Amino acid sequence: MSRFLRALALAAGAALFAAQSVAAQDAAFTVSSPAVAGDSQIGFHSGLLSSGRIDPAYAAKDGAPANLTSPPLVWKNLPAGTVALALVLDDPDAAAVMEAYGRKGLPFVHWLAADIDPASGGLPANASVGNPTFAQGKNGAGQVGYRGPQPPSAIPKNVKPPLIHVYRLTLYALSEPAGLPNGFNLEELKAAMNGKVLGEAQLLFSYSN
Repeated sequence: MSRFLRALALAAGAALFAAQSVAAQDAAFTVSSPAVAGDSQIGFHSGLLSSGRIDPAYAAKDGAPANLTSPPLVWKNLPAGTVALALVLDDPDAAAVMEAYGRKGLPFVHWLAADIDPASGGLPANASVGNPTFAQGKNGAGQVGYRGPQPPSAIPKNVKPPLIHVYRLTLYALSEPAGLPNGFNLEELKAAMNGKVLGEAQLLFSYSN
């Protein structure tokens, strides 16, 4: 199977998963991966999802200005002992492009957040702007805060990334705060969460350039 066909197959599967996620949210509000510890399922919903795809209100099309408006989030059924939450929004399909620019094939990071108050039950739209009560890391463009999905407009000629990208939004329930200042990167967040993750939930979204 060609890379193009594999990409379309992956995107179709992700779109089906996302559509099923919408139905699950309507019925039981719970869309999650199994908890790392315990038997609970974390209820997790994001306004980033619209009809099985990324809502353009929180993304940008090819060549348009970057969209810095973070989506609303809602969570419930967190594991017992959760004192802080962390978020990662990344694009693993951008790894080939990142590697072509000397970034070792890392996924493009769109949002990193840590030490979110779990008792808040969620975040409103655009919570990443202004003076949020949680810490934020640098996105793939080197800026602190949210940067919406936007498949690249200019890439090396020898790179053929998927036409449709599948994005991962992961919520981590932590037993202790990560304790990071603004400006951390993904590797630093993973190190700070080591041994503290009580559970996690992940949503998948597709978006085309």
